[in-house]
Amino acid sequence: MKKLGLLLVFAASLSLAQQSEAPLQLTQVPPKPTCIPNALFSSAACNDLWNAYNQAVKQRFQENIQVYVNRQKELASSQASAPLQQQIANLNKLIADQQAQIKSLHEQMQAETVAASQSSVTAHTTGLQQGAGIGAGATLLLFGLIFGIRRLTQRFSVAKKPQARAASA
Repeated sequence: MKKLGLLLVFAASLSLAQQSEAPLQLTQVPPKPTCIPNALFSSAACNDLWNAYNQAVKQRFQENIQVYVNRQKELASSQASAPLQQQIANLNKLIADQQAQIKSLHEQMQAETVAASQSSVTAHTTGLQQGAGIGAGATLLLFGLIFGIRRLTQRFSVAKKPQARAASA
């Protein structure tokens, strides 16, 4: 029966070693023995039953303490990290808002670029039309002046004065 107690201790130590890796499985406590251990007439079977029971109760108590400690650690950790998690959430929201604003500004900039391009084409076309009109008007004015000056010069004749002929002879 002492081997049974050793097996229980070994199983308990294995479960404590594995508790960080997997959820804690609590040791099953056997039913309380009904025999009465007697120091004078002790039977090995009754003593072994009581030893196994006491060992299981002790192991179960240690496991309960470990569960409590683990829960307290998790609680403290979550309470300590809650402000940081809130800051992270706030920063992520800020990033998302800024990305949306950047996208909006990019779309607005593209729309303004298209509008400016269309405005530039319209201004260029208008400028060409006005320039052509001014050029044609200026050309007509120049031809009119030349024609007018020729007409005027054909009506007038330059005659040399008689005095100017005598002085030159």
